[in-house]
Amino acid sequence: MKPGSLVIRADANVSIGTGHVMRCLALAEAWQDAGGSASFLSAELPDALRARITANGIRLVHVDAIPGSSQDAVATAAQARQLQRSWTVVDGDRFPGDFLENLHGAGVRVLLVDDFADRDVFPVDLIVNPNLGVDTQEYRARGSHTQVLVGPKYVLLRREFHRARQRRTDSKGNRVLVTLGGSDPGELTQRIAAALVSCADLQLMLVAGAGYSKVTALQKVSAPNIRVIVDSQNIADLMSESDLAVIAAGGTLWELLSMGCVVLSYARNTVQKRVVRSLAKDGVVVDMGETVDFSAASLVSEVRRLADSQALREQMAARGRRLVDGLGAARVVEAMLHLGAH
Repeated sequence: MKPGSLVIRADANVSIGTGHVMRCLALAEAWQDAGGSASFLSAELPDALRARITANGIRLVHVDAIPGSSQDAVATAAQARQLQRSWTVVDGDRFPGDFLENLHGAGVRVLLVDDFADRDVFPVDLIVNPNLGVDTQEYRARGSHTQVLVGPKYVLLRREFHRARQRRTDSKGNRVLVTLGGSDPGELTQRIAAALVSCADLQLMLVAGAGYSKVTALQKVSAPNIRVIVDSQNIADLMSESDLAVIAAGGTLWELLSMGCVVLSYARNTVQKRVVRSLAKDGVVVDMGETVDFSAASLVSEVRRLADSQALREQMAARGRRLVDGLGAARVVEAMLHLGAH
């Protein structure tokens, strides 16, 4: 089956972050690489993300409806029919089961990118949940008999992570990347910087995403060992230049593991907490607990432990690369094309 046209329905703002859009962008790129075209339908989107999407040759359409409403489903289905789509991708917790029912009932073939498996129904043609420890029975118990692709094998990573150089592990791990996703709703970046700035031998890169709302305050953080970067267009390169990364799980976690960068991760929700704990148990990441329980002393202690141990960082980096090979988006596209041919 030829790829044809792909329609994506996803939003981004300060409260929900940018992760839904960024992983859908990875899927759109893989669809383009297979020979297809893509369109993004969004009700909310930061300007920086708009620019990134259109720069990739992806058509951007504004949805003038309350996200997840029946009007939203009607508008999305209408755009899908107009664009003669092959598939429509839906990503985000704001799209409930009745939204999916309305969309699927309008004759639209739907792929759902999911994290929580907590909707009442899953009336879609394909489900992708890239998180660790997901049991497909969580979907079966709610009556879904569609195909489900689960686990890090299906992590959706953008092209830049395929092309970026994986860095070698140096004897001293003093280059620390701090990035709390696209918006950092808990405003943790500045607290992490304040905790680590006194470690004069560390070189800190504070990266604020496209939806970060405290840019002015962050740029005022000044110290010889701190560099502030806003809406980086080459985050994969920054990851490859870093020895350690302090993050809050999400899509950034998988990106860093694919790059062989050692991760210290906080969690914002139950799924992230489960994933980080499981990875920590296997020696892949360091579990820093929940963002609401942030401890400056614990962070400094863990960063010091990793910075001083080349052997431990080499071990963690190797485990991360084995877990995430960066080919997840291509695998999902292959599954979509296979189902579309039947």
